[in-house]
Amino acid sequence: MSTHPLRWQSPQPLWTRLPTIGDAVAPAQAQPAILRFSTDDFMEQLFGTLERDPARIDALIARHETWRAPMPEAPDLIARTPVPRLAASAARTTAAAAAPIAIASPPADERPLKLYQPAHQRHYLVAASLVCGVHGLPERAITPGGVEEVFAVVRRLLPAANAAPGDATLHEFAYVKDAAGARWQRCGASENDSVRLVPGEDRLPLFPLSFRDDEARPRALWAGMVPVGRREEYLGSRVDHAVAEGFAAGQRRQFEPAVVPTPPLSKMARMAQFQSDVAEPWKVLVRSAFKFVVSPGASPDIGDESEPAGDAQARIHDFNLQQQAASWLVLLDCADLIATHMADLWAVIDGNGAGYGALSQARRDLYDWLGTATMGATLPDALVDPKPHAASLRAALKAIRAPGVREKLEASTATYAGGASSTLNLPDWPPFLFCLAGVNLSMQPTGPFAALDNVPGANAEPSLDPVAANVPGQDTAMKVDRFTALYTRALEATRETEAPPIPFALQVKNALGTQLGTDINDGGWFVVRFVHLRRDCGPLHPPTVSAPTQRFKLAGFFDADAPARPIRISLPSDTSPAGLRKFNRNTAFVMSDMLCGQVQRAKGLGFVDLVRSVLPWPLHKALDVGSGGPCKSGNGVDIGMICSISIPIITICALILLIIIVSLLDFVFRWLPYFVLCFPVPGLKGKQGAA
Repeated sequence: MSTHPLRWQSPQPLWTRLPTIGDAVAPAQAQPAILRFSTDDFMEQLFGTLERDPARIDALIARHETWRAPMPEAPDLIARTPVPRLAASAARTTAAAAAPIAIASPPADERPLKLYQPAHQRHYLVAASLVCGVHGLPERAITPGGVEEVFAVVRRLLPAANAAPGDATLHEFAYVKDAAGARWQRCGASENDSVRLVPGEDRLPLFPLSFRDDEARPRALWAGMVPVGRREEYLGSRVDHAVAEGFAAGQRRQFEPAVVPTPPLSKMARMAQFQSDVAEPWKVLVRSAFKFVVSPGASPDIGDESEPAGDAQARIHDFNLQQQAASWLVLLDCADLIATHMADLWAVIDGNGAGYGALSQARRDLYDWLGTATMGATLPDALVDPKPHAASLRAALKAIRAPGVREKLEASTATYAGGASSTLNLPDWPPFLFCLAGVNLSMQPTGPFAALDNVPGANAEPSLDPVAANVPGQDTAMKVDRFTALYTRALEATRETEAPPIPFALQVKNALGTQLGTDINDGGWFVVRFVHLRRDCGPLHPPTVSAPTQRFKLAGFFDADAPARPIRISLPSDTSPAGLRKFNRNTAFVMSDMLCGQVQRAKGLGFVDLVRSVLPWPLHKALDVGSGGPCKSGNGVDIGMICSISIPIITICALILLIIIVSLLDFVFRWLPYFVLCFPVPGLKGKQGAA
């Protein structure tokens, strides 16, 4: 076993160009370098540089840049034309004899280094040399066979949990992935503890690059990709401020019986599922009811004339039937969640109150409130369907889970509609009515949401929805969160084994909440460290960890400073009917019988029909889209369809629609001056040879 001390140094070709302090071990000399490339052949560029003039990698060191002020491009040293080795050796000797140019240290106020993604046509490698800490710093050869390992780790810089106000000190957190999930965990209680490997820390692979230095001695450079594309994964992971155990302790734990971590007691996943399946759809129904009342088609007067009562009543009926169809599905999901996660409460609901006294107080509150939520006295008259209506939300939940109701409702291919194409008498629909939000014949929004004002503890759970004055019914929709809070209080904290995973958006929100003292709009600071590990030595020879790289940020996909990868989209030049007919319709859209029926219904609509559907009377005209249902052949067989479409024509349509939509929305965003820049191209004709 070699007794030479190991050391991670900056890449060997930079040693004569970096600043030195006495013994040539200045901080920059021990710091791995981040190399920046702006072409997709970056590996060939690196190979060519190491082959022809290794010292020129100084031009590849990453610096702050934006698309307005990019870094100067490094010289292209790829040997694109083979030359005799004697001539190449002479050129290399001449370059080595030139006086080295020192790399200036970055100014103290230099703007932060931001690394961009491959989509921005930027690639980054982090590189360092593994040497023996003796005179001359010779290369340290790695024993093959897995006895020794080299890899890199990404560290995130965050303030401590107990940091005092105004304390800007940042500490290193390791990205750990184990049975407890991915997280950022603090490396140690002090800064000295950062120079150690954390058990379970995520490793980045390194690869060796062989070259010869200016004295023709064989050298090796270790390099690895900086995972800029994992930015969202890194920023979306939670932060654990508990100090990680030592690497030796982690090694000892490998020989102990495996312990599966017990997930904490929680209601979070089931609450998120309720919000997704019940609360948010109910909010949409509430907003739709309020919007219907204030929409242009609901205006009662045009000059001295008013909309005929029959037309207004027909519009109200059609709208309420649409709302009722969605309400049945929301009720079904709500009943399923209560039956799954609160079986005792569902037994009481299904048994008409039997066993009520055995319920907890929170579940009794939920049971009682469900009995007070009714459609109101005026909404049933605005539903043209003569079916009986459920007396309360509690009764509706019981009725929606009656035998056979779910199967018919979920298997239906028709649209719940009235009028000339009525489907109200189909056996598909539940035998009761309970609309969660509708409009009565007096053009007033109404429904069981009125009972949300009487939810127990309503003022204890404020809504987090944004207050938007220009969204009709937003203040009322926000009250649905009281129902969510009532449902959540009735849940018991469990291990969350029966609930689906927490939505990713909620995971990100929770992760942002654990990043104490940081700006959630700030991408965060990162560094990379290199690690050398002797697997068979255990605690006798702990891992050798390098100094950190220059700290950097990871740019998002839509970063305003990011360079843009050049993309050329050539639209068809000859856009006459004669020219467009030449394109092959080689893209097939496979549509089921139901989607085919919906497409056929849409084909009968025109732009004028869509406009008139939102205009007030007398210009208003209701859309006649039929009762729905699948496509059928002449003999009544359900059929799907495969449509063959020309992609070039679709591209032209997409461009025209984009311009129209951008122009329409300019009154909100004021973005038109920054949208497009066009340059004239003389001679670019659609038909060649045309005058």
